[in-house]
Amino acid sequence: MTTRPMNTVVILSDEHNRDVLGCYGDPVAQTPHLDQLAAQGTVFRTAYCNSPVCVPSRASFMTGRYPHQIGAWDSTSPFDGQHGGWAAQLRDLGNQVVSIGKLHFRSSTDDNGFTDEIAPMHVHNGTGWMSSLLRSPPPPIAGAEQTAGQIGPGETGYTRYDRDITQTACDWLRKAASAPRDKPWVLYVGLVAPHFPLIAPQRFFDLYQDAEIPPPRQYTEADRPRHPVLDALRASSNYDDSFDPDSLRIARQAYYGLVSFLDHNIGQILAALSDSGLSDNTRVIYSSDHGDNLGHRGLWGKSVMYDDAVAVPLIIAGPDVPAGQCVDTPVSLVDVHPTLLEFAGGASDPDLPGTPLCRWFETPKQDREVFSEYHDWSSVTGMFMLRTARWKIIRYPGYPDQLFDMQKDPQEAIDLADDPAYLPVLRDMRTRLDVIADIDQINARAFADQQKKIDACGGVDAILAGEEQAYTPAPSQA
Repeated sequence: MTTRPMNTVVILSDEHNRDVLGCYGDPVAQTPHLDQLAAQGTVFRTAYCNSPVCVPSRASFMTGRYPHQIGAWDSTSPFDGQHGGWAAQLRDLGNQVVSIGKLHFRSSTDDNGFTDEIAPMHVHNGTGWMSSLLRSPPPPIAGAEQTAGQIGPGETGYTRYDRDITQTACDWLRKAASAPRDKPWVLYVGLVAPHFPLIAPQRFFDLYQDAEIPPPRQYTEADRPRHPVLDALRASSNYDDSFDPDSLRIARQAYYGLVSFLDHNIGQILAALSDSGLSDNTRVIYSSDHGDNLGHRGLWGKSVMYDDAVAVPLIIAGPDVPAGQCVDTPVSLVDVHPTLLEFAGGASDPDLPGTPLCRWFETPKQDREVFSEYHDWSSVTGMFMLRTARWKIIRYPGYPDQLFDMQKDPQEAIDLADDPAYLPVLRDMRTRLDVIADIDQINARAFADQQKKIDACGGVDAILAGEEQAYTPAPSQA
């Protein structure tokens, strides 16, 4: 595909499980606007984030580099502009690059690359969640019971913030339509939904009052996969102990409601784009920073390498984007960086690991490797994932590997790592992962860097004594 420079709208949500979308096959999810965007463009069905937790994922998304390449280990290592990024490169090309909404970087006082940051949401106090440094042994997460109890219909600082961001984005697009420009612009819109707390506006919660939302998979104690790293994470977060059958249903209903609320807001942005006459010269990219476990395997939030947490929705639409197409080639968020540069007529750094996503429009079924890693809270060791068209390996230094056949077992119910029949596949996947990352060296470096921060804070007890809530408040709440 030969691209020509035109405007780009990038919409990034937070914690959107890829499977809770009509265009990804969910018959329950009511997402008409994203479904329409998918019908008008191309859906990437095998897309992943590069770390299943907000801050490292967003730093990787911004820089086009893997977290270990930039030291973005955890929730205390936000993007600060030091490693460059697509916004700065586009700005240097003369494009107007504007952000509206959640970024989750360190601070607006840093040069994050945007020509303007409007109503930004960054990590709390410029430091992030210090408890994410405490991994081995992982401490009980303060407030887990309270968080699990924040479910149902209602409003939160996040829903009010998303409404404001949506309106601001619509207003910006209307003004952009009449502003003379020599070069295309890039507008980034960061929405928080469906990130917890699982409280959805009443209108959207009620959409699913009578819906047959399926129960979480492998939910009972007997059905859950047993792995020492996952067991430690469950014991640390312990959200699930606060759910009975009724509250479990309410929590999942609220998540679906938040997804529909997100879809509604995106619909307003797309309508403003169309009504302003900009659609014929604008491409749209939609994705999320990571997914959500939603109770599957007794897990909530993100922080693991199962697809519920590490896979992301990814849709691209525009005048020159193939309509109604699905791409099965594995891709990841580091591919967005070179995509945006190519969309604007620039050239990306050849040393970056990503590839422009438009390359897969004409070859939608290619085998390819994508990589993700995790070094944040409750992980007693690092987690490293490699996904190909068929296989997924998850490696935990010092602990057993996991291996899944994603074609025959897309829900990752059967771990094949101990099956002798799959030993050749396991060895091949290990070798392919070794080309990308020296996992033992990276794991040691992450723990060493985190220990320095722990010591600088006065030790584990000092961090626990100053424990703050595990998610960033909306700017109006800060």
